[in-house]
Amino acid sequence: MPAGQGLKNQTIHAGVGMDQGDEARRRTAGLGAARAYELVRKELLGEFGADVFRSYIEPLRLVAELDGVLLFRAGSRVAQERLRQQVQHRLEARMRAYAPNMGPIQILLEHEIPEDVRALADARIELTRPAAPAAPKLPGLSFENFCVDESNHRAFTVAQMLASGAGVNFPTWLVHSSPGCGKTHLLTAIARMATEQGRTVLMLTGQEFLEQFQSALHKKRDSSAFKEMVRAPDMLIIDDFHRICGKKATEEEAFDTFYDVTRRGGQVILAANHGAEGLEGLDDTLRAKLKGAAATEITEPGASLRRRILDQRVAFHARAALGFSVAPEALDMIADRMHVTGRELDGAVCQLLIEWKISGGTTVTLDAAATALQNKLSDAAERRITVQLVQKVVARHYNMTPQQLLERTRRHAIARPRQVAMYLACKMTHASLPDIGQRFGGFDHTTIMYARDRIEALAETDPNLKAELETVARAIRREP
Repeated sequence: MPAGQGLKNQTIHAGVGMDQGDEARRRTAGLGAARAYELVRKELLGEFGADVFRSYIEPLRLVAELDGVLLFRAGSRVAQERLRQQVQHRLEARMRAYAPNMGPIQILLEHEIPEDVRALADARIELTRPAAPAAPKLPGLSFENFCVDESNHRAFTVAQMLASGAGVNFPTWLVHSSPGCGKTHLLTAIARMATEQGRTVLMLTGQEFLEQFQSALHKKRDSSAFKEMVRAPDMLIIDDFHRICGKKATEEEAFDTFYDVTRRGGQVILAANHGAEGLEGLDDTLRAKLKGAAATEITEPGASLRRRILDQRVAFHARAALGFSVAPEALDMIADRMHVTGRELDGAVCQLLIEWKISGGTTVTLDAAATALQNKLSDAAERRITVQLVQKVVARHYNMTPQQLLERTRRHAIARPRQVAMYLACKMTHASLPDIGQRFGGFDHTTIMYARDRIEALAETDPNLKAELETVARAIRREP
């Protein structure tokens, strides 16, 4: 018997036609379950972590209660399976801690819930999902908690436009950056605002899209359910889109989906580690299509933004660990020396929280912070080297401007310094080959590979060139 079928003829506790006493009991029980679920969601966030919560638990909705059975609606079949396997037993146990008389739980898909229950649940919105003010807030994942500076203000502005419904002139938007620069934050903020405005939103990671599509194929299921799920919403959001690249059938399905969503007037929002040009494995035809989308890059935060992020993360952790504090000069030092992303800055604050607990709850001083973050500070000193910094120092060494270094010419006076810069960018930065190519004016990654290998081979036989490379590398490391 299909899930939910056996419930169709049961008494609907969210229904009508009851006497006043039954209605009062139903209202009390319903609100009790809803309130319990609000509290339990916060606990599940801490138990399972932000990634699992955002992907599977946050979209889970309490729909109604049928003769003591609580019906929850999952967003997809993959989510339903994972929730049943990993979360349902914990959800039931935690719910019963707040509502001891609560019955069993069923996690169903939209089409598995009886139509009369769905209609009544829509009429009783407080049973469908927790009230917005009480919903658990993932740390920093809202527009209000997104720190803005010149590195991300363009992406922030576009995200707000899309969330408010003003982005109709570019139905597909790609935001790209290195990992940890705030893409997921912006996507989640967009999804929340759009949902609050009544639009239907589906947010998936590239890995989830890949898994669900391949599951529909490999298990010989009818893929129409998958297609309906991803093409039905007003807004389709895919984080880590680069996970799809290189999987030909999934790529094609994704682009067919994008076309269908936007053709109906919907919005597609993608986030990836690179722009269309730098997505390795993407089919050239599909790459050309993606180049036609609006795109915005987020770069790594500057010192002032890093300082504000640190303040925000300390304040966030202090809400759970009362009394947690870090000396301002310690945060100044971290912002100055750790040229890293917001995600890594949060990791640094977590390390300081451990130091605070070990020290017995005293304010983390500058010396204590330097000791606790010794390894991170050392790594950050190396990782702050960027492609732009390499270009700047190489150009100065050869008495050129950075603009001259980027000229597309085979003249030896420019081509050789450019190859040196490409070589050092490969050796001294964490940028990928496509990203380095973009920074040099759009060269293909094979050109970067050739320059790297060419200079490396010449340096093995030319001691003067080897010494020159070492001199330039030292200058790059000393650059403030």
